Amino acid sequence: MNLQKGNVISHRNSAILLFFAVFFCYLSLAPGSTTGRGYVSEELDSGSRMLEVFNTWFKGRPIPPMLWSRHGPIPVVLNLIFIKFGKLFLSADFGLSLEPVLSTSLLVVVLFLWLRKLCSAGMSLLLAVTAAFGTMLWPYAYIGLETKQSLFVMLAAYLGLASGKIQGWPKLIQFAVVCGLALNLKATGIVMWPAIAYLIYAQFHDEWRSRIPEMLVTSSIVAAIMGFGYWSQKLYWGPLGGGANNIRPWMIHSPFQIFPNALALFGSPTKGVFLYAPILLVSIFCVARAFRRDRHVAIFTVLLTACVVGFMSLMTFGSDEVWGPRYMHPIVAPFILCIGAAWPKFEWRRHFSIVILSLAGIIISFLGAFYYYGIQDFAMLRAGQNTMEWINGDPLWNDMLLHARLFDSWMREPKGPDNWTPSHLWVWEAPKGALPWAAIDLREFNQPQSALLGLWDREKSGNDLLLFRLCKFSLYGGPLFLILTLVSSFRITGKSPVPEIQTVPKMTIEQ
Repeated sequence: MNLQKGNVISHRNSAILLFFAVFFCYLSLAPGSTTGRGYVSEELDSGSRMLEVFNTWFKGRPIPPMLWSRHGPIPVVLNLIFIKFGKLFLSADFGLSLEPVLSTSLLVVVLFLWLRKLCSAGMSLLLAVTAAFGTMLWPYAYIGLETKQSLFVMLAAYLGLASGKIQGWPKLIQFAVVCGLALNLKATGIVMWPAIAYLIYAQFHDEWRSRIPEMLVTSSIVAAIMGFGYWSQKLYWGPLGGGANNIRPWMIHSPFQIFPNALALFGSPTKGVFLYAPILLVSIFCVARAFRRDRHVAIFTVLLTACVVGFMSLMTFGSDEVWGPRYMHPIVAPFILCIGAAWPKFEWRRHFSIVILSLAGIIISFLGAFYYYGIQDFAMLRAGQNTMEWINGDPLWNDMLLHARLFDSWMREPKGPDNWTPSHLWVWEAPKGALPWAAIDLREFNQPQSALLGLWDREKSGNDLLLFRLCKFSLYGGPLFLILTLVSSFRITGKSPVPEIQTVPKMTIEQ
């Protein structure tokens, strides 16, 4: 009993250290701004207006009109503490830029804690660090899209599946609220309802007769949050003709597009999730094995993936101009969890591929984190090739290859222009009147988005100096906490066996 208690304390300490390690490592290269990052600016304006409305109401002054964002007020309310914190120290923009860094760090911690219930300390830490730095989670900690929803989806699954039956009304209400938020932190989150419904089913399916009141309360809370979310999102989309009308032009025009779209979400050489999270290639071989060891984890992962892929396959483009396939962001952590469920203990001969794919993922994700994703759009616009078809299907404009080309240009000594021509091959001959392909200067676009690097050689004072010092501290603090995490993960009193998970029994002929 003492050994088990000591191991639990050690795991919690490791999780805390891992959080600070990931948070500070992310912060060291963070841009410190949300400018130009999707709909985040809308949420910043909406959140700032919420605080202004409350302040004027409290002081009895005329209340200004509210500004709404496309995903409704629910995600904005979660941003308020970051906006207020930013206003007190640097700026609201800087404060909100910390939200995706914090959300992604917490997502990695939830994944690590769940992995420790399934596999050894070494395997848990390897997979958690790979998720943090070897997948698209790292670039999106700066992009700021999808992070809150992915965190709450994973947290809902952890609460519903990782620790068995939820005991007591407070914890049950907490689970219900998290499930509701997972579906409503984005307007498109409603498509994930089968995966969230499975979590509720897993909680009550074997005792539903004796737990009818708890089941009804849980379902009612989730339904109430969904209803409020749907109503509040109409405040933004209503004046624009409704969300359905705005998404209709992006829908497919033939059912034959569904299958290739689904394949492209995984294997596209320009936008496939296997390219931007290489470790997920291993998960293909792990789902069936994970099902035999922990069926709930495998079923939830497959069901969540089916929801996301099914919806995105109905769109003309399953991805947009953002780094990689951003709508696949919520499935990254669950699939890595399946790897841990399938292979609870690391063995060099059998799992060397995990190390290779992890290292490849770190290189790719570093490129995505080093540059602002909008650089691709700026460069394509200058070359006269900024179409959604080119963004999603042209290997010349592959995010990873473009960022690698920019990084190579940045590393070399600046000696005049560094021109590159994105030339395409005409089929046999160019059409009459075709203009020559335009060259672009890579030095115009190869500036890193990191606030630390941007301020390194500049005169600094005031807010810039404070931001520089914070990022510079993180540059040293992140690796230090990562080392402490490694030490803590293996410093467990006595022998720490692989956790025993009840496997699914094989069916016999008699059965």
